[in-house]
Amino acid sequence: MEKRKTKILFIVNPKAGITIKSKFFIRLLAGRYLDTSRYTPEMRSTEYATHATEIAREAVKNGIPVIIAVGGDGTVNEVATALVNTGVTMGILPSGSGNGLAHYLKVPMSLIKALQLINKGKTRLIDTVEINGRLFTSIAGIGFDATVAEKFAASGVRGLLSYMRNVLQEFRTYKPLDYRILIDGKTLDRTALMISFANSDQFGFRTRIAPQARIDDGWLDVCIVTKPSFSKVFFVAPKVFFGTLGKTGYVEYIRGKKILLEHTAGSTVNLDGEAVKIEDDVDIKVNPLSLKVLVK
Repeated sequence: MEKRKTKILFIVNPKAGITIKSKFFIRLLAGRYLDTSRYTPEMRSTEYATHATEIAREAVKNGIPVIIAVGGDGTVNEVATALVNTGVTMGILPSGSGNGLAHYLKVPMSLIKALQLINKGKTRLIDTVEINGRLFTSIAGIGFDATVAEKFAASGVRGLLSYMRNVLQEFRTYKPLDYRILIDGKTLDRTALMISFANSDQFGFRTRIAPQARIDDGWLDVCIVTKPSFSKVFFVAPKVFFGTLGKTGYVEYIRGKKILLEHTAGSTVNLDGEAVKIEDDVDIKVNPLSLKVLVK
């Protein structure tokens, strides 16, 4: 009797990253790199924001057990939103700019190798996090990084150089803000350049702001960053690529499971690299081991 194949759906964001990657991916999917003796592949392309979530939810209802996000962190976020607590497996074919979760999970940036990883079928459960009812998988933040995310999106130019250009343009004039933070019931008052909420250890582009963060431990690492002088920024900023920002004295780390920021209604937050406006105070909670993902 012929072995029954597993249905697998690839949700492709054709606007993510470099267009040629998407075209190359399509050729790979039809070729020899996906194990078609095990999988019956389908492919859908997104057409607008949140479309990946809609497609993934439909696929879950139809009983498709493996769904692959083909795009950047925004696409991964949208697909993950539909798969939390469903038992459906999410994979990643990274073709965005930052690819933060893919880097953390050691998913290869090569599409060929990423497809080969899918063939192995190794999975693990990871935590996800809700911020005002919106999901994130890697990192959220408020303050300077949210402003940069907003400017970066508006520029229409992707990539690390464009991101760093926005960082430098905004840094000179950005004024740190006062925050009241409740972490598991403990109140702190801080003046900060930005506050990051790290489920994994990094933003995209391999920038590691929270090297001790683990994506399956049920905790968030709250990273409270103060502003260095402009003369020191060229010394401090490169530390994020080596995971040593904490040694500069400009970051305070506190672990927690439930976080509330008071008087932040109307602010912009950075959710997995996407700038999002929120209507109420920032309210964050961890959902332990709520998403199954394909890993190396």
